[in-house]
Amino acid sequence: MIAINTDHAYSMKKHISLIALLLILAAPAVIKADEKGEGGEGDTKLGNAMEKMNGSFRKLRRQVADPAQNEASLALVEKLSKATKEAAAYLPEKISKLPAAAQEAAKASYAEKMKELSATIDELGAALKAGKNEAAVKIIEDLHLQEEAGHREFRPKKQNKDAVSP
Repeated sequence: MIAINTDHAYSMKKHISLIALLLILAAPAVIKADEKGEGGEGDTKLGNAMEKMNGSFRKLRRQVADPAQNEASLALVEKLSKATKEAAAYLPEKISKLPAAAQEAAKASYAEKMKELSATIDELGAALKAGKNEAAVKIIEDLHLQEEAGHREFRPKKQNKDAVSP
């Protein structure tokens, strides 16, 4: 016959019950994080789109002057354009914290800035397709200025201090 240590079995049941309780309590937090974005503290769908934009933009800044990199640069422009359109679909949290009367103007301003950004990205793609890398370098500088202005206007103050510019 097999002897079972009942103290150990009771201890295991207690641990399993405790783990189940923790999972039940944590489930709403996990669901809430998924609604916000990919999960994680402060993570949002807009933030994820902006991260994609930032990655493409940083690479472009390093290689846009080199005509030998134009094909790769055009692929990055496409990624940047797609991420910009994705980001334009979401509103910065700062806007939702404004008084109702100011929200409409801020929404319109954000939409306009994102439209301008998309147009500048299209110009960058056209310059690269035409092999005008000097013009593309200037457009990248314009994009950087647009980025800084947009962040000043739509990012909370705390994020501006901590932000690392590409």
